[in-house]
Amino acid sequence: MIEVILGPEYDFELFSRLTTEIEALGGSIGGQEWTLGGSQELTVFHITLPEGELEAVAETYVGLSLRGELSLVQQLGRRMLPNWSLDLLVAR
Repeated sequence: MIEVILGPEYDFELFSRLTTEIEALGGSIGGQEWTLGGSQELTVFHITLPEGELEAVAETYVGLSLRGELSLVQQLGRRMLPNWSLDLLVAR
């Protein structure tokens, strides 16, 4: 499993682009979970693509990230961050 930060968690345009790219790949956001811990909010969005499932995570002070299997994160991440080589990522 790997996690890649796409940008700030409060960037609504970024989240809108993420939604558009998920739909372009034939996927959908199926649901979300919201958690509050002190001053931090954490929202996990469950994403389903034809090839599998991953998550988008919006976390205060951390950002909006993609979390899941390397191949799925790369597939969606390349569409979100075309100038950044996700081929350099190593699964943790």
